[in-house]
Amino acid sequence: MTAAHSPKRAPRRSPSSGARTRKALRLGLIYLVAALISAIYLIPLSLVLLTSVKSEAESKIMDFSLPAHPQWENYATVLGTEGVARGLLNGLIVSVGVTGLTVLVCAMAAYVIARSPARFPARAYQYLLAGMIAPFSFIPAIKVLQVLGLYGTFTGLILVDVGIQIPFITLMYVGFIQRLPRSLDEAAIIDGAGPIRTFFQVILPLLRPVSVTSLVLLVTYAWNEFQNVLFLMPNQSKWTMPMTVFDFQGMHSYNYALVCANIVVSVIPVLIVYIFAQKHIVAGMVAGAVKS
Repeated sequence: MTAAHSPKRAPRRSPSSGARTRKALRLGLIYLVAALISAIYLIPLSLVLLTSVKSEAESKIMDFSLPAHPQWENYATVLGTEGVARGLLNGLIVSVGVTGLTVLVCAMAAYVIARSPARFPARAYQYLLAGMIAPFSFIPAIKVLQVLGLYGTFTGLILVDVGIQIPFITLMYVGFIQRLPRSLDEAAIIDGAGPIRTFFQVILPLLRPVSVTSLVLLVTYAWNEFQNVLFLMPNQSKWTMPMTVFDFQGMHSYNYALVCANIVVSVIPVLIVYIFAQKHIVAGMVAGAVKS
């Protein structure tokens, strides 16, 4: 084809000023909303951080002024309190137990629900989803734990927390597993693997994004849980961090510097987990939000 007969490309049209204006307004609105949401969290956090290093007299004002002399010994006082140190250990026990058991149970249940052609797993899945809207009742839970001899124990508290979290975490896992090709299962069966081996050696390693997301959500929930500990843990020596903050505030109700220092100490473990796992959170939530 000669150059004379070659088709001419239409010149590209630059976006109109109106389109650019709308895009700029949309981005500006997004940034404004993000700034407002950030302020909702950062302003109270900044107030707590500043108050935690003030003297007792300065802390009573509760403003954003800088301390005349930072009182870092407030943290030493908090960490030296017996109930706080025990609360950190108790919170670690509960968080690890709830996270590990929930991830294992929900991942296995989701694999059966997503892969089984039978009706029973589908019906069981609908029953689990109903648990997301059904209110939790403490009186039957306390009675069941008393009958089982688990009332006031870490085991009983962990089982209750796991039961509360199973519906939503299972929903996330089912959506993720449904995206995995069934050819992976078929290849494992051809190689002689059974269902258990297929799950642990083939499927489970591929669930890392949603597992990390579940880990962050579960650790945050178990560490910050207050109501279940209040009603299911009558023994003060087994209280977790939120209850120790409540108790610590009662002992030092007029020393807000120590109370704020205790709050900061209780937040640090969850903050560390979130910082290291934040890049996986959005991916896991999006992956678990597809068809179910």
